[in-house]
Amino acid sequence: MVFSLFRSKEEPFDPDLVIRHRPAEADVSPEIAGLSRKDRVARAFDEMPLDARETEAICALLDEPGSTCVELSRACGWMDTSWRTQMILLCQRRRKFLWPEGMTSDVSNGIIISALAEYDTYDSTFTPRRDVVKSLNKAVKAAL
Repeated sequence: MVFSLFRSKEEPFDPDLVIRHRPAEADVSPEIAGLSRKDRVARAFDEMPLDARETEAICALLDEPGSTCVELSRACGWMDTSWRTQMILLCQRRRKFLWPEGMTSDVSNGIIISALAEYDTYDSTFTPRRDVVKSLNKAVKAAL
């Protein structure tokens, strides 16, 4: 059975269905879990280099720190909140490195991209985390 957010009015809502179809957490790797965030991010990009769209998203974050999601999307030549979608996909692909003990171990403010970017809730802006800027720059240079 495939979980669908679109159900008929006659179907009762089953909260257990959501739990049963929740994606599995990343496998816990003691080797990776023991690394600092900086080292985990470096390893993530060493083992899984950036593709073209991911490179654009990271470049926008590095070139336009303190920008909103829409501003970062525009910097990439994309519409609306496409930048955030790309960053979410980028992080999901590398989640075994970014969150070796499961998603809740390193996520703040409920934002999946928090391993790479800090989110300012006051003005809705994103800034690269200081401890991973060098790894992000290295990943971009390797991708270009």
